Amino acid sequence: MQQISASDFIEENLKTIFAYSLSKVSDKTDAEDLTNEIVLAILKSAGRIKNPNAFYGYVWKIASNTCCKFIRRKTRVSFCEINSDISDGYDFTEELFAHEDISNLRREIALLSKEYRECTVAYYYDGLSCSDISDKLNISLEMVKYYLFKTRKILKEGICMEREFGEKSFKPEPFEFHTIFSEKCNSEYCSLFARKLPGQILMSAYYAPISIRELSVELGVASVYLEDEIMLLEKYNLISKVSSGKYQTKLVIFTDDYMKELYGKAEKSAVSAMAEILKSVKGKLLKIREINDICGKLSDSRILWAVLWPVMRLGYGKMKDEYSELNERITLYSGASGINYGVSGSGQREELECGTFAGYSGIDENYYASAADFGILPKNNRYFFSMDYAALKDKIYNTVSGKIIPEFMILTKTEEELLFKLLSAESLMMSKLYRELFLLACQIMYMHAPKRVYDVDRIVFQTLFFQTLGFIGYCAVKSGELRLPDFDGAAAVYIRENTEEEENAVSQEILI
Repeated sequence: MQQISASDFIEENLKTIFAYSLSKVSDKTDAEDLTNEIVLAILKSAGRIKNPNAFYGYVWKIASNTCCKFIRRKTRVSFCEINSDISDGYDFTEELFAHEDISNLRREIALLSKEYRECTVAYYYDGLSCSDISDKLNISLEMVKYYLFKTRKILKEGICMEREFGEKSFKPEPFEFHTIFSEKCNSEYCSLFARKLPGQILMSAYYAPISIRELSVELGVASVYLEDEIMLLEKYNLISKVSSGKYQTKLVIFTDDYMKELYGKAEKSAVSAMAEILKSVKGKLLKIREINDICGKLSDSRILWAVLWPVMRLGYGKMKDEYSELNERITLYSGASGINYGVSGSGQREELECGTFAGYSGIDENYYASAADFGILPKNNRYFFSMDYAALKDKIYNTVSGKIIPEFMILTKTEEELLFKLLSAESLMMSKLYRELFLLACQIMYMHAPKRVYDVDRIVFQTLFFQTLGFIGYCAVKSGELRLPDFDGAAAVYIRENTEEEENAVSQEILI
């Protein structure tokens, strides 16, 4: 691997390296120092790589090794005043248990891995003999003696070490787990992330493998409690055991840094694309007004906002047809398929988000709404934010009867189909924008996510529509071809009549 390739990697991944450093040390200054050391180590070692395919795994191994050395160097070790003439055959643990600083001993035992901890507790706390422990744990007598011998060495090194819990022990990182199911789900799976600990485990093990002992210090949680959590995460293929007894996350996690980079790199082309799409729609305003009398009475602004959402839906639908293989869901566990992903971070600016959206949102037995609450819209122009069903129904029926001036489109099924046909060219233009966003998003995610995570293309593809809704609405306004509403009430919405066939279909779907 050439030096210039390592330089490119560092330039593109500097934020990720710093995030990894910050996850390992609680102090920002230390994180900056660690980042510098990792960068230097990568540059020094890059020339040794013979196989380019091993580059990413190799540099993250360098990062992990550098981190371990850095933490060892920062850790101040002062040995307790215990007999300095202890021989290798001396049972150091007996003296530790008699030592007045019992809290540190308990801390070190809490950090032991399962085999070491179970033998130690059985021998020193429960008073069992090595033979009894062998029978109880169903392991050989020699293994019991080995575990106890190794434990003495581990405790001797750690008993008086000053340990500093990671920042996640008192300040958990924001983390949300999302699952899109195609089949049935079980309650255990759905409740995995109803508490903070599983998410913090996945975040801690995301950028590089980590042992249960290291996790215990990072999260301030004893190993005995982490083991059950990791077992569940392994069961559902969200984390896996790698070399040297360490674990690494397999879940794609959308971080703030990833989203900011995606929006930053995509904004210029997305604004340009939305300008062309909206210009094209403006050229069809006369034909859109001819759809029915209600459309004929709407202002340009109301029509443009009303059609933005269906253009996006139609465009994404066309793009999905091009990548049919990525539409398929994967097996999550026996009896269920879908996709999983995580979201971590404080969130993006409100104008880049989209709070609520629906292609079909029932109003009553006669009408439904298709709407999106783009974050760029003022709150009084968001459909779901300020929805009053009683007032909305009155407006719909009074509009249809001609008693009031229309505030939004009201279409029959046939009229909706005509609108979609009129917007066919714009939908194709939108599908091209989605295709560009997808390719860019994959490129960025491959730079942010560790290689161990699975199905990056599929996860990015199936979440792209949801993650870019607000961003596209923002770009539409920034293009200058669509202005913020100068009217009150919902903007990005149209109302459509239900047909008898559709009502029956919905009823059947509910019954099934």
